[in-house]
Amino acid sequence: MKRRTEPVLLGTAAWTEGPLERRTLVGRLASGRLADLNRIEAIRLRKLGEGDPERLAEALVPASLRLLLEGGARALGRAKQTLAYAEKWDRRGTLPEALAPRPETVALLPCLTRPSGLHRADGSALDRFRVRGPGAELMEPPRPGLAALGLAGGGVAGYCLALEEGGSALLGTWMVDAWPGGSLELRAGTARRSTPLGVLEGLELPHLRPGEVLLLPTPKLKPLQELLPGAEVLVGAAFETLVLRAGPEGIHPTVH
Repeated sequence: MKRRTEPVLLGTAAWTEGPLERRTLVGRLASGRLADLNRIEAIRLRKLGEGDPERLAEALVPASLRLLLEGGARALGRAKQTLAYAEKWDRRGTLPEALAPRPETVALLPCLTRPSGLHRADGSALDRFRVRGPGAELMEPPRPGLAALGLAGGGVAGYCLALEEGGSALLGTWMVDAWPGGSLELRAGTARRSTPLGVLEGLELPHLRPGEVLLLPTPKLKPLQELLPGAEVLVGAAFETLVLRAGPEGIHPTVH
């Protein structure tokens, strides 16, 4: 994929609306707000005079990242157009809070809460039903890296932060639509580990199913020292910092 100066970030967020929960595909705006792309697309279609805009929006920009990836490059391109429309609206200062809440008012989830498949770089399967995300507790030494997300047609839709953990994986909130570049960082207290992401760039990837997550080989980072119960662990790249915590028993570097 070509590099972009302003990468597109797509993810999943949830918030309450009265007695109901809204769980939906969101795009991160320059202001930090989270654009509800499905609802914004419906409004755009209504303004264009389309009949049944909500139903059409669900087909064009569904309220699920997995369904979007199943729609292929055309659906991904449509979501990017909707995000650009929301960005212009937000800059005018008239984008309603209901269509673009602030991150502190919602629950940020793993970008793909239920992947169609979850595999290590060697092809072995992990448990796709136990994927966790921001705020998760770590039970073993963190080994952060990136994961590739599959797009219909066999291509790669983008990449997210990822850690293998407990036979499954922790995924970051955001899928970035191009190789992120920069460095991967691991921090806990005053300890900091860093490695350039360039060591992973250009890997030959297998054919991926839409919505499948493939963990890339884990970059070599010096292990952290013992972490006390509840200690904050930060995993970061240029597009996101994922905040995690050591579990109730803490983490010992010799335990894997």
